[in-house]
Amino acid sequence: MELSCTKNEMIEILNTVQRAVTVKSTMPIMECIKIDCYAGEKAIFTGNNTELCIEYQAKNLNIPTGGSIALASRIFGDIVRKLPDGIIKIAVDEETNVTKITGGISEFNIQGLIANEYPSPPVINEIMSFQLEERVLKDILKKLISFIAVNEGKRPTLTGALFEIKGNELTVVASDGHRLGVVKETISKSLEHARFIIPGSTLRELLKILKDDESLIDIIIAERHVMLKFESFKVFTRLLEGDFLKYEPIISANNTIKMEVNTLELKDSLERAMLIINDDEASPDKRMPVRLTIGFDKIEISCITPKGKVNDEISAKIEGGELLIGFNCRFLIDAISACDEETIQIELSTPTSGCFMRSLDNQKSNYVFMVLPVRLYN
Repeated sequence: MELSCTKNEMIEILNTVQRAVTVKSTMPIMECIKIDCYAGEKAIFTGNNTELCIEYQAKNLNIPTGGSIALASRIFGDIVRKLPDGIIKIAVDEETNVTKITGGISEFNIQGLIANEYPSPPVINEIMSFQLEERVLKDILKKLISFIAVNEGKRPTLTGALFEIKGNELTVVASDGHRLGVVKETISKSLEHARFIIPGSTLRELLKILKDDESLIDIIIAERHVMLKFESFKVFTRLLEGDFLKYEPIISANNTIKMEVNTLELKDSLERAMLIINDDEASPDKRMPVRLTIGFDKIEISCITPKGKVNDEISAKIEGGELLIGFNCRFLIDAISACDEETIQIELSTPTSGCFMRSLDNQKSNYVFMVLPVRLYN
């Protein structure tokens, strides 16, 4: 097997495929990238950790002879990135699987593994499909990624995001039990009702490779998997099984206090308070809460921690009364950072009910974020 291409082309491939490779495994083959070469035609690079699989099809490489090999992802990637700019050549000894990688006058020889032991991508039997612009999917994930639970023993479905389709409307929902994010987008065609949950680990890796362009992604839904088809590569992911949080009654709550605030002013004030809050506590519940005293057309933001004390305030247009309420400051910052408008509407009711953030423009509003308060003891 032989192939050659520019260093930049190979790095583009590796930066994509390595997102699906297991970093450390008891099975060496799972730490590899599989390369399948078809002489004079194309090369397919595959990363697969059984939950997430990425298959990159490169057609503009020089491939004198075909063949297959599995190479340890980390050492392969490190070698390619350290080689001088220019053409990189890869040649495999079919008897020993020793792979020679050259660039300029630099040459490496590494041991490859037999490619037929590598796990195959899942078989996708399409149930339905739709298209979404790449920049739109990236914007959805940027808004919601911090809301997805990392560990959730009691409700494992919260470690993923719910994708729900009704007609031509796509709703994506994420929650870690302390906060909730809902984003809606219009898709190009009307479909029957569908719900599926994509693991958060997949979405975090996907966000790293999405670009801000208008190219269309084909999203193909199967019974237990979803495939996202890009121009040069495919992303396969298994789906989480189980019931997701019933989010609709939560976001339709009727709140008595409503206020309009400048998004950046509130974010800046909370970030100042964050300077004296220990953000590296093992549990978010152990962090000192930030206090919001709401009323008289202003929000007073204060906090006392072992590091010190902070008092701040911002102006706001407030209707419905006064309130003293406490929050995990990081959770509030994450939610406000996901709001992409200069001014937003914040809704509250009591010291024990959620704080909602919405767009002021009901016609253009496509998101709502909710953060639960924490109890204040003094």
